Amino acid sequence: MMSASEARLSTLFTHKALNVTAVASLVGVLVALTLYAFDARELLGVSVWEKPLKFLLSALAYTATFSWLYSFVDRRKKFATLMGNLIAALLIVELVAIVGMASVGLTSHFNISSPFHIGIWSLMATAISVVWGATFILGASLWNSQLMSRDLRLAVRWALGIALAGMGIAFTMTPPQPQQIEPENWAGIAGAHTVGAADGGPGLPFFGWSTEAGDLRISHFFGLHAIQVLPLLAVVLVLIGASYRLRISVITGVAVSYSLLVALTYTQALLGQSIVHWSSLMGAISLIILAVITTAITHQSNTSSSGYSQSRISESNR
Repeated sequence: MMSASEARLSTLFTHKALNVTAVASLVGVLVALTLYAFDARELLGVSVWEKPLKFLLSALAYTATFSWLYSFVDRRKKFATLMGNLIAALLIVELVAIVGMASVGLTSHFNISSPFHIGIWSLMATAISVVWGATFILGASLWNSQLMSRDLRLAVRWALGIALAGMGIAFTMTPPQPQQIEPENWAGIAGAHTVGAADGGPGLPFFGWSTEAGDLRISHFFGLHAIQVLPLLAVVLVLIGASYRLRISVITGVAVSYSLLVALTYTQALLGQSIVHWSSLMGAISLIILAVITTAITHQSNTSSSGYSQSRISESNR
């Protein structure tokens, strides 16, 4: 017979299609890592395999996370299964397009230089738009799940909201830049993630985030991966034995901080400021927000601890 922990593990990661995409992404990561190490070709100043590797890693984390969250769906299970199937299938479409274009040394995003490239870019844009919608619907199935503890449900709600916003930031990268559509500058590219400079300039190692101008990918990255960070935080707080009130306080404080981080990095990018060169105004705003949130969490934690101590004293005096 299975133990209780083994029985619980058997109910995790139960969405078959999402699991298949996660495994395929893992295999892709291993292949891309090998090619990243041995293929010397470059595209926009970096290895042709850097973008596929990053997208494969992101897809692995995304599908594994939602396969786990799917185990908490307690209503409209068949509809949630369908949404998971859509996410799994369309992420495969997205990955095949990105990997395929990179393998022949061509850009996939924003490339409208020929009817073929327009078709690839349109397919990718449509696929990821449907993934966003399916994520929203699957998230709605999780919103009031009674299979989660209240603190985990709180973390998942925050995570879903931030992740959907972070995914949405990608749509703001697609409009053509004014200089891109000028006849003398036309290069078959419409859209960019860099603000204040052309894509492909100096950037942080591996991430590629611009060190000279604003970069919308930063807020997109942080927003998207809230879906891993906040639920993981909730699980860790339980594992270390934090009290319920402390868990709620920490989750709320970190979620608010995380939301503001996404908003600040997005605003910074729109202002054309690099992540490594914050303006005095952005720095001051960040410090003020950090101080306020830290004070609020500390106050709430102290209040919780005080209330717990008083209740124990009352019980001992009975």
